[in-house]
Amino acid sequence: MSIRLFAVPLVLFVIGDAAYAAGPGDAAAGKAYFTQMCRQCHSAQPGDGGGEIGPSLVGLFGRPAGVGDPRFDYSQALTDSKLVWNLQTLDRFLANPAATVPGTTMAQAIPVKKDRDNVIAYFQSLSGGAK
Repeated sequence: MSIRLFAVPLVLFVIGDAAYAAGPGDAAAGKAYFTQMCRQCHSAQPGDGGGEIGPSLVGLFGRPAGVGDPRFDYSQALTDSKLVWNLQTLDRFLANPAATVPGTTMAQAIPVKKDRDNVIAYFQSLSGGAK
């Protein structure tokens, strides 16, 4: 009778802030998604032809939510949210704006994680790699 030992991989799960961290996104795919789905309302770069309904997202990273575009009247809910836009807050907000900031006027979610990661990578590329 012989005894065989099998190696079992150990898998660790990280719970907490890392669960909200954006994964490695593709900025080019994020720009394509933004152009297709978001540009009707928002602008991400000066002169990109967007921003007819929502605020400009130029310089988004590191900016407090509810400020930045003097032409836009932000919702009181977003202004009062005390969020600062970074990888984690953008991921949470874009996944479900109404749950993250009840009372926000942002109606469109990006439910697919890969799409969110790509859009966030696009925003990050416009902000010099800010986190």
